[in-house]
Amino acid sequence: MAADGIEQRAAEIILLYQEGLAVRLLERRFEISTWALYNLLRRHRVPLRGDVRPASASHRAAEAYERLRSDGLFHHEIAEKFGIKPNTLYRAVQQRRWQKPAIPPGAWR
Repeated sequence: MAADGIEQRAAEIILLYQEGLAVRLLERRFEISTWALYNLLRRHRVPLRGDVRPASASHRAAEAYERLRSDGLFHHEIAEKFGIKPNTLYRAVQQRRWQKPAIPPGAWR
């Protein structure tokens, strides 16, 4: 394979990755390993998307819970608004309340 073909293939892989195609599908389509795929992405300084996940409905509801309660909505109404069960909302709110606050770097010095 010529150098132009390799670069063209790399550009296609990067474009599909940035458009959101699953890593497993890229591996199968281009017959490359996970290691080779991520090595290519790092070499071309493509930001990896592994750490970014859309928030679930229960997490979004827990974030908005206090504001919606102060607006007069009941617990079951908030759960219904986000399409989740009241018990799921209860657990998400409890989990959020018990999470430790983030400590900024250098705060312990």
